[in-house]
Amino acid sequence: MPEQMVIEGWRGVLVEMGLGRPSARALTATLLSGVAGYIFMYPRSTFREDGTLDKAFFLMPAAVGTAVFLFT
Repeated sequence: MPEQMVIEGWRGVLVEMGLGRPSARALTATLLSGVAGYIFMYPRSTFREDGTLDKAFFLMPAAVGTAVFLFT
């Protein structure tokens, strides 16, 4: 009977989830922050009165993805 693999620590969890590379983590963080920002309309200054997005909206997810890529 084969032994069951044990995942240890947050790095092991990230590798098991397919997020073992900084680029994969950055893409995931960018997408999640973009979706969350759109759902919660954050930052409000990037939404026009008719509900459309300003180009500045994409700065927040890009900054989050860059930070995750550089610091993880």
